[in-house]
Amino acid sequence: MVEVNWKEDRIILTPINLYMEYVLLSYNNYLKDKLDDVSITYGELTYIYNIKYYPLISQRELAETLFVSEANVAKMVKKLVKKGLVKKQKDEKNKSRNVLSLTDKGEELFVKINVLTCGWERKITKNLSNEDLFDLKEKLYMLTHESVDL
Repeated sequence: MVEVNWKEDRIILTPINLYMEYVLLSYNNYLKDKLDDVSITYGELTYIYNIKYYPLISQRELAETLFVSEANVAKMVKKLVKKGLVKKQKDEKNKSRNVLSLTDKGEELFVKINVLTCGWERKITKNLSNEDLFDLKEKLYMLTHESVDL
């Protein structure tokens, strides 16, 4: 558990990734409690979000986006297709290429999770102003881009 009153030197010396890990663990536990009627893992959720945000993405592009192997993507997509959340179809512009999209069931799950995520986010950022929250998200966005370029 994260201590509430860390001293300033401990705050600055703690690596960013550890803070991010704590936040993700908290988020994962929150979703587990709220999604007891849905059989989905945090890893599957990452794929659902990326398929939603990148319409008609190929498995190869998804592997590049998530920094995983194409074999890993193929296994996960197979699971998501079996659960009825994702569909594979031929790209209309390039018939040799398969693209991914969410099914209606996948879209419904995405909306449900997004509502839960917004509630969780409001709870953990309740002491931030809207401007501070925007600044935080902007900085996290910047860090994401910087980390990709390494």
